[in-house]
Amino acid sequence: MQPNTKPRQAWSHNNDTFPCDTLRELINKFGLEPGDVVHIGDVEEHGTDWIDASDVIEQIADRGADEGGEFADDFPDVSAEAKAELDTFLARWQAEHCVASFFLVVNVRQHTITEADMEEATCKP
Repeated sequence: MQPNTKPRQAWSHNNDTFPCDTLRELINKFGLEPGDVVHIGDVEEHGTDWIDASDVIEQIADRGADEGGEFADDFPDVSAEAKAELDTFLARWQAEHCVASFFLVVNVRQHTITEADMEEATCKP
């Protein structure tokens, strides 16, 4: 599963959480009225690059140091090719299993609900 890359927006009644995909949904969900000020922002999806080979190798080195002390100073000795192989695997695995269902909202701006917004919200199913 890949993150959604199609541009989209999210709507908020409090500029804190952005639970709605449309103004219509926001109006109906929160019982808003003309003159109420709401917020709209652009959704920025998280990537799937949560960790890389360097993170894993560092964790292994830390655990090795815990177990072997000074005898683990050069542990693990990973070649550039092995590191690249792990990076490729982690990128593929995360793209399949670590797609976030949460997102950031950027470029937030205010919108004042109008009578036309209200009419549109009640006209569409």
